Amino acid sequence: MKRYSCYIYACLLLMISAACNRQLDLKPEGTMVEADLLKNKQTTENFLAGTYLQLMKSCAGNTYLFGDVTGNVVSSSNQNLIKGTIDPRDGNYDAMWSVPYATINQANVIITQLQKYAEFDIAIQQQFIAEAKFIRALGHLTLLQLYGDGALQGKPNNMGIPLMMQSFDGYDGSQDKARNTNEEVYTQILKDLDEAIAVLPETRTNPVDQASRATKGAAAALAARACMYKQDYAKAAVYANVVLSGQRYNLQPSFLALWPDNATGNGKYALSSEIIFAFPESWNATIYGDHGIFYAYYPPLPDFLAIYEAKDERLTDLKTATGKMRKFTDPKNMDNVNIIRLPEVMLTAAEALAQTSGVNPASVDLLNKVYARAYTKNPVPKVYTVADFTSKQQLVDRILLERKRELAFEGFARFDAIRSGKQPNPQLPANRYAMPIPQREIDITGGLIVQNPGYVQ
Repeated sequence: MKRYSCYIYACLLLMISAACNRQLDLKPEGTMVEADLLKNKQTTENFLAGTYLQLMKSCAGNTYLFGDVTGNVVSSSNQNLIKGTIDPRDGNYDAMWSVPYATINQANVIITQLQKYAEFDIAIQQQFIAEAKFIRALGHLTLLQLYGDGALQGKPNNMGIPLMMQSFDGYDGSQDKARNTNEEVYTQILKDLDEAIAVLPETRTNPVDQASRATKGAAAALAARACMYKQDYAKAAVYANVVLSGQRYNLQPSFLALWPDNATGNGKYALSSEIIFAFPESWNATIYGDHGIFYAYYPPLPDFLAIYEAKDERLTDLKTATGKMRKFTDPKNMDNVNIIRLPEVMLTAAEALAQTSGVNPASVDLLNKVYARAYTKNPVPKVYTVADFTSKQQLVDRILLERKRELAFEGFARFDAIRSGKQPNPQLPANRYAMPIPQREIDITGGLIVQNPGYVQ
């Protein structure tokens, strides 16, 4: 029987009470075996809460920065990242592999063991399992976009990552698995998300719970992202439409309404109806600085800033008076970490429809809505019509440009460039678009896990 540290706490992140002033307060309560941990609703929900926190470690921090540092958005002194010259033996990058797998392992405890031991309402059990499947899917997708060889380039039979579908406590060699193909990993991600969508609630009791726990909308939005990375545009459009047709999410009226100036660091920052899934860092009592966002220290590159028009508020309001990034300005590094926002889904739908149907009014309308929101102080320079695009590719390129402007500093640049056939930055060779597998993983499995081709000597 496995043992787990059991954390008892109350927080807006995960508890469903109407109280709006509670904060995350982790307090170790010893260890519990699965039979006790998963027996009742309270301890199970506490363990699920810890799994969400583990997911934050997987998706925030260096992993969140990686897409823009290597995607020609912000400058960094780490030339090994930018040029793809990371040594697989350099342990500084091992956590990008190991932490998502630790998250997946915790999710697997709930998925595979809960119904064996639980003695509470079956409908609540199923909801907890659905949340764990959402977490597992996001963990696998995070790993696949980093390490999958050709996973973003339409190469389904290339090496992806090892799929982990069972929990384990400690290493004894029996867990060693070779890498599944990219197609196998995508198939499992979408299976988890489809099963989650069928069970998860559409709404939760307050804005923080709505944005920080899995919902039908969050699972569908993540599935749409996975399909875009897989280049299955027809399915991407279907999943995106599930989110948009529900009309539960809304663009904020302005860029500053979405990201107010947090420089004083004196409060909790709203999780608005534009945010589909996020980690509410500002609502937590404990500062997870090593998991937070540090864009204040990564200035945007001049070439990146040049993609904006002069009066675009994503440019003019991008920096605070102190030169920090408007999206992440809390001096305690406690800004909320947005993982999925409505504009991503809108532009995913626009691009997917353009890829499958060519120039069409629905794609143009979605593009116009995201573009116009960047102009609340001045007239929008252009309201597009289908007549403005002479080819499918011209429309797709314009949507991708809007996506790069809108989602800057949210970790997308590298992955969007690769999937659309572009070089993420001028110094990164194509054979190193995937990260190197940590050498320790290859060594500990006796070579069962194989290194990505660009790093084989």
